[in-house]
Amino acid sequence: MPFQEAGARHIGVAKYVQRSYTAMANQIGWVVIVSGALVLLSWLFDFESGKRVLPNFESMKLNTALCFIACGLMLKCKSPFVTAPVSLAISGGLACFVLVVSGLTLVEYAFGWRLGIDNLVVRDETTLASHWPGRMSVGTALCFIMLGAGWLASLLSWRLSILATQLLALAVIMISCVALIGYVFGIQHFSLFIFSTMALHTAALFVLCGAGMLLVHPEDGLMRSATSPYVGGRTLRRWLPFICITPVVTGWLSLQGVTAGLYTEAFGFVLSSLSSILVLGFVGWVGADALNREEERFRSTIDSSPVATIMVDEDGIIRMANRLANTVFRYPDGHLVGLPVERLIPSRFRSHHAGYRNEYMFHPEQRIMGAGRELFAMRHDGTEFRAEIALNPVRTADTNYVMAAIVDITERVESEQKIMRLSRIHKVLSGINTLIVRAQTSELLCDEATRITVEEGELPAALVVQYDSESGRYETLHAYSMDSRLDTRHLSDVEIDALRQCLERKSAVVRNDLADQKANDDSLNLAEVGIGALAAFPLASLDHRLEAAFLIYRREPFSFDQSEMTLLQEVAGDISFAIENLARSQQLEYLTHFDNVTALPNRLLLTDRLQQAILQADSYQSMVSILYLDIDRFKQVNDSLGHTGGDDVLRQVAQRIRSCVTKADTVSRWGGDEFIVLLPEHSIADAAEVANTITSALHSLMVLDDGRELFVSCSIGIAEHSPDGGDTDSLINNARDAMTGIKEYGGNDYRHFVPDSRGLPYDGLAFETSLRHALSQEQFQLYYQPQIDIASREVVGLEALLRWHHPTHGMVSPDHFIPLAERTGLIVPIGEWVLREACRKGAASPGLKMAVNLSARQFHQENLVAVIHQILEETGLLPANLELEITESTLIYDVESAIATMTQLINLGVNISLDDFGTGYSSLSYLKRFPIHTLKIDKAFVAEVNTDSDSEVIVNTIIVMAHSLGLNVIAEGVETDEQLEKLRERGCDQAQGYLFSRPLPYQEVIDAMRI
Repeated sequence: MPFQEAGARHIGVAKYVQRSYTAMANQIGWVVIVSGALVLLSWLFDFESGKRVLPNFESMKLNTALCFIACGLMLKCKSPFVTAPVSLAISGGLACFVLVVSGLTLVEYAFGWRLGIDNLVVRDETTLASHWPGRMSVGTALCFIMLGAGWLASLLSWRLSILATQLLALAVIMISCVALIGYVFGIQHFSLFIFSTMALHTAALFVLCGAGMLLVHPEDGLMRSATSPYVGGRTLRRWLPFICITPVVTGWLSLQGVTAGLYTEAFGFVLSSLSSILVLGFVGWVGADALNREEERFRSTIDSSPVATIMVDEDGIIRMANRLANTVFRYPDGHLVGLPVERLIPSRFRSHHAGYRNEYMFHPEQRIMGAGRELFAMRHDGTEFRAEIALNPVRTADTNYVMAAIVDITERVESEQKIMRLSRIHKVLSGINTLIVRAQTSELLCDEATRITVEEGELPAALVVQYDSESGRYETLHAYSMDSRLDTRHLSDVEIDALRQCLERKSAVVRNDLADQKANDDSLNLAEVGIGALAAFPLASLDHRLEAAFLIYRREPFSFDQSEMTLLQEVAGDISFAIENLARSQQLEYLTHFDNVTALPNRLLLTDRLQQAILQADSYQSMVSILYLDIDRFKQVNDSLGHTGGDDVLRQVAQRIRSCVTKADTVSRWGGDEFIVLLPEHSIADAAEVANTITSALHSLMVLDDGRELFVSCSIGIAEHSPDGGDTDSLINNARDAMTGIKEYGGNDYRHFVPDSRGLPYDGLAFETSLRHALSQEQFQLYYQPQIDIASREVVGLEALLRWHHPTHGMVSPDHFIPLAERTGLIVPIGEWVLREACRKGAASPGLKMAVNLSARQFHQENLVAVIHQILEETGLLPANLELEITESTLIYDVESAIATMTQLINLGVNISLDDFGTGYSSLSYLKRFPIHTLKIDKAFVAEVNTDSDSEVIVNTIIVMAHSLGLNVIAEGVETDEQLEKLRERGCDQAQGYLFSRPLPYQEVIDAMRI
């Protein structure tokens, strides 16, 4: 901006000076016209002083006065108030008049003719015939010819017309100044052809006419330097009077000395010459000093510029360079000047640069910093750097230049690239975190992780590599790349070495420069495919023989900086966490739904499949049958063979049962020596055929692992579900009853379940009507079961449990009315009543935590948080003393919405526990995202923690996993001291169950626990 403002000021000054010179030319025109008119009047009225100025001086002739009036009018025609066409016409006519008069005069002198040009208006009677009879002198005529020719030349559009006009004007001034100086020295008559006799006022008016002709075009030609607003023009204008007057004065003084006889004429000439030399030298010294100071100021300004600046001429040669330019390009001071500008450009760009430079010189325009193409510059030592260049055309009198400002943007570009890389890695991290929630298997996780890393991170490739410690081999398990050659190939030595160090150190390893890598015979050279760097990160592995690592590639060498490595390590850490959780989830999923001895589905998985089969049967009006099998005299087998032999028998029985059914059927171990076979879409006759096949299969000899032989048999109960039948429990109980009946008759057979006549129809409509009246008629009650800290055996909380006391049917089990309340939506007002009543009781028991179950419909209501906040304010219960219990199935259908609701509840200050954990189907990876405080182990696992190894493993896994995530663990359904001791050994935090107290009304539970 300061340079632009300075430029604007110079332009303004130049315009002002030009307008001043034009005004001066206009004033000179008036002076010449008035002077010529006065002389003309003097001739008309015979006024001698007007003709001669002084009596003894030469007179100005009448035709001379007419020509001066014409010259003055030509100066007036250049006024800005006269239109161009009129100006051209008048100036052309007047110039021709001047040329005709002066030309005819010279013809008279040359040929001795008397043409009467001297007596055009008034006859000159006073001038003697021997004294230039009536005509203007030769010098005067020549001056008028040059003035007329100059004016005609200025009217032409010729390129040098202005210069020709100014040269003629200077010639007129020189000739007339000789006459004026002669008058100063007392010389009035000249016998030279050019410097002939000239009247005093004629010589003065010629000087004015010549000066006016020069001032008409002050911005062009010779006047450009004299009228310049810069230091040269200012200096010349300041010293011009001194230059003009001093030589005349010194010459006159020298002449006076000679006349007085003080010295000879030769010595006087020497003094006059010496004075002229001194004057010219002084003026030259002053001008040089001004120019030097101006150049010093210019160079100081350029050197103080915050950017490197050079000036290049039309031939591409550097004519000026500031200090910073020498520093940036690493040249010694002053060495850049005189070099071709192409020396500052990398060689690969030089062939095209000359064309760009010539094109710019042909069409110069200002180019701001950063505009145009991407540029590189080269230093004196051959190194390159990224640059931005601003260009400004510079016009001077002799040639055109380009002023270039260069900025080294290497650091800025590297910072921008670093920010972009970090942004891309953040996108990778976000994508991986989203993937962790979505992925259900380790294979899918690793496949998607490599794809996300490459696509979101804009990387060339990413690999998951596994190392087998027994075979010593590295195998690429998952790969994703932008180059297919990187997908399936042998790993190179440098990759294997990085992987080896990564897995040995259990930390990230970086190879930032692969340019010198030597590939082994059967591997791909990474440098040949544009890979410049790689980084290896260890991944989690649950198998001590197999280890895995995450391998990431980059094209640019030295591109893995510390900030990016920190983010990439977090990416690898998240992948490791997901792998571990998926493995635990799969293990827990297996232990939760499959029997560890027989590898058959357990009762949880069977119950789910049976429910699905019943729903499908009800929808399509089909049948579902089940077989309930019990091995006959299995206690005797256990007593004789031990538990190991008994497990072997169970495995072989399971295999034989499985061989008798199709893939669509389900064989499960219900518990102990009991099995259930689910036969969807099988009629009762089909079920009997399967039962008969199983009985026959078990009759064959069974050989155990230790070589012992035995025969086993089983008792089978068959039950079927019809479209108007009951639920899963009823169907299983019916099959068990049939099995028990056949067992009473010795077993080794099967029997169908036949219902008795005592069953009454269920009036669902009446039951729903009663439920709708239960809340308004205050038939609901809350019972409370204490929660115990296992380590201290102290009561730390109460769980509120809903009970319905029907006026005619008595106490109704929650398993009967809660599902109906969910389906009808009554669970929302009922749940709000439970929450308010429990909070009121909790406020009366300070120091105890009050646990309340939230149903799925309650949890997903929009105003849940507002309702809970209102209840807490109404009852006065501290939010920290309220714990809301939510089941897994409530959360998994809309994870993001569930997390948002839970976060709002956490912000409210309440605690959240995940109820019946282990019986759902959500991935364990959700636990990383769900903001919960407590896990509650389902009582189905606690009941068998001492009798079933599977349940013990499940309970132990849940406790360890919860503690690793910083969660509290509560075990439900604790009924024996053995169960409590097992939970204490495993580090379980709290427990509740019949061992401590059954659910009781509030006052009774307070009294029973002596709180």
